[in-house]
Amino acid sequence: MARTGSARRKRQPAAAHEATAPARPAARRVLLTGASGFVGRHVLALLRAEGYEVVAVSRRASRDQVVPGVIQVAADLESDGWLSWATGCTAAIHLVGIIREVPRQGVTFDRVHRGLTTRVVEACHALGIPRLVHMSALGARPGGATAYQRTKFVAEELVRSSGLRWTIFRPSLIFGPGDGFERSIVPVMRRLPVFPVFGDGRARLQPVAVGEVARCLVAALERSACESQIYEVGGPEPLTYDEVLARMARALGLRRRFVHLPVGLSRVLVAIAERLPSAPITRDQLTMLLEGSTCEIGATSLAFGVPQQRYEGPVWLRAGASIS
Repeated sequence: MARTGSARRKRQPAAAHEATAPARPAARRVLLTGASGFVGRHVLALLRAEGYEVVAVSRRASRDQVVPGVIQVAADLESDGWLSWATGCTAAIHLVGIIREVPRQGVTFDRVHRGLTTRVVEACHALGIPRLVHMSALGARPGGATAYQRTKFVAEELVRSSGLRWTIFRPSLIFGPGDGFERSIVPVMRRLPVFPVFGDGRARLQPVAVGEVARCLVAALERSACESQIYEVGGPEPLTYDEVLARMARALGLRRRFVHLPVGLSRVLVAIAERLPSAPITRDQLTMLLEGSTCEIGATSLAFGVPQQRYEGPVWLRAGASIS
């Protein structure tokens, strides 16, 4: 990443790849940050399906990703190089966030969640973008047990006080091809016939499909009734952590024995494993897992017609499965 927001911002050109030149302001042109991320890819595809022209900003853009109606901009949001490409946008969807810090590289929750949200709000004002849809996270609150939760709430407050026409979404655990559970748990589950479960396995989660989260984010853009609202987004059914793991194993065609580890021992083991660059879980993530992540979905269901898709594990990893 570039230097922190408190340091002088670099004035550097952004690399952009486009299929059609941005010759005129588009009535339905949207700025999308975090466009190459897990949720961002789904939001980008849906925006194009809905006929939006998209300025897709991410730290890396590839010529292989160029499609009509999308301006791919490779830039750090802390730089100024991407701003000119966002001229003419009438709305922004801000998705950038991290689930773990890399302090040695300057990647911290505060820098990403607070700093980059500040940057996007400033850019919206500078460019005359009146509408901002912001993705936060379930559990964001000022007294959160982790820095992740606390900085997510700080970002929400920046959006709420921005003077823009805003909507905030707080999704629970998001599932879909390439999700965090798939990357961190599936390789371990495939290797170990006996799978360790942190705690008693009763923590409740409410996994929601990535496509349904994307649907909410895009649908909110032109719905005035959604402005100045915070929506919690979860799946149609709360599941215990044990149930989530059982469905993962079933989807993978595995028979696994699950052994529960005391919370104290779990924290010690995670603290040791956290020092490894490929650690599947951090202490903060363990704290949030044990806390659970469920919500009331009535308002979201009424406004957007979701959720509908139940969590059945990573079925897309089955042999011959098609990925939608």
